[in-house]
Amino acid sequence: MAAVTILNTFELEPNSALKNVLITVPNTTDENDTVAVTLSDHGISETGLLAIRSWVHTTSGSVIVTDIATTSVTSGVATITLQSANPNTYRVVELIGTSTIGVFV
Repeated sequence: MAAVTILNTFELEPNSALKNVLITVPNTTDENDTVAVTLSDHGISETGLLAIRSWVHTTSGSVIVTDIATTSVTSGVATITLQSANPNTYRVVELIGTSTIGVFV
């Protein structure tokens, strides 16, 4: 398990209260590697993370499948553990959250 450096981030709707951020990590990522994301850097409040999805490129950009990622949030930093057993693969993680503290009912 190793910490992975984020390659790029893309905010899909920059001025929206609902944040949708795509994060890419390099093709050196392995099973159980982690990515740390400071939520406020992407306009998501400390308790505003609603969902996370991830994908893995199993064949260098031609085959993309859903990946499994687990997440914990401490002091506004989401630590994402990438679970897929595919070694040395490029991955994309999507974070969905709110810019304001609140609960959706």
